[in-house]
Amino acid sequence: MAHAIRLYEHGDPGVLNWERVEVGEPGPGEVRLRQRAVGLNFVDTMFRDGTFPLTLPTVLGIEGTGTVEAVGPGVDHSVGDRVAYFYAPGSYATERVVSAVPLVRLPDDISVEQSATFLGKGLTAWMGLRLLHQIKAGETILVQGASGATGTILSVWAKALGAKVIGTTGSPGKLDSLSSIADHALLASDGGFERDLKNLAPEGVDVVYEFVGKATLAKSVAALRDGGALVTIGAASGSGELDEGLLAARGISVSGGSTVRNVHGELVGQATGDLFSAIRDGVFSSVEAARYPLRAAAQAHEDIRGRRLVGPSYFISSE
Repeated sequence: MAHAIRLYEHGDPGVLNWERVEVGEPGPGEVRLRQRAVGLNFVDTMFRDGTFPLTLPTVLGIEGTGTVEAVGPGVDHSVGDRVAYFYAPGSYATERVVSAVPLVRLPDDISVEQSATFLGKGLTAWMGLRLLHQIKAGETILVQGASGATGTILSVWAKALGAKVIGTTGSPGKLDSLSSIADHALLASDGGFERDLKNLAPEGVDVVYEFVGKATLAKSVAALRDGGALVTIGAASGSGELDEGLLAARGISVSGGSTVRNVHGELVGQATGDLFSAIRDGVFSSVEAARYPLRAAAQAHEDIRGRRLVGPSYFISSE
């Protein structure tokens, strides 16, 4: 019998319900997927608590990976194919019917655990490093929220591409962990933040990757050199206001947007190819992912809310 995490009301992690569900047969353009692992993303918590309201009841989650068990008409997949997807709402389930459109075939040497850890967050990191700003060796970058899941992956990948990475966190307890992710680790809320950053980048950093939003946005702009680039990907603390006149006067470019809107069509193949190559090359060998049984989704969300996690996390649906 299939199970899923169903949401009947918005609220704290206690509103997540582990239930038996019926899974039908796939229709045209769909497959039935037995999910082996499920991605855990910060945005899931925002869907859960109503920051981004959902039509209820619903199954939470947007990312998963597993094996095709049945295919509908017009689908270019076969039973037994190992596939993954980044954005298809309803992923917190052991089995599901899903559109074949977002499915990506997994190479034999990429595990379902690696896919659940890196696919969605890795595509977002790729977007920041290759699409919104083409990172160059020797650039100095500031990653606001580097201890978060995507911030960790982007920081590690940027280092591998030759950038000098200054990473920030809002939690003093995460500084030691952040030191293994970035070249330099700073506490964003420290009174000496600006002084320490000035010592590391006297002329200002070349690029800021902003995952935090309102709480750090002013510091991010101040940290940039004239002519630098502000890349806004996340807003964990809410959206902030930008002074367009100041940005124009200093020649600072601003780019951003969601992965779904920016990475689509042929870019998906390019991005996943680069990501899988990076995994094979051991770029992320230092990244440790937290693993939870899918039935323990409420605990995982509680750990995110309590800021107890560093780096990415995922669910194993069979545990």
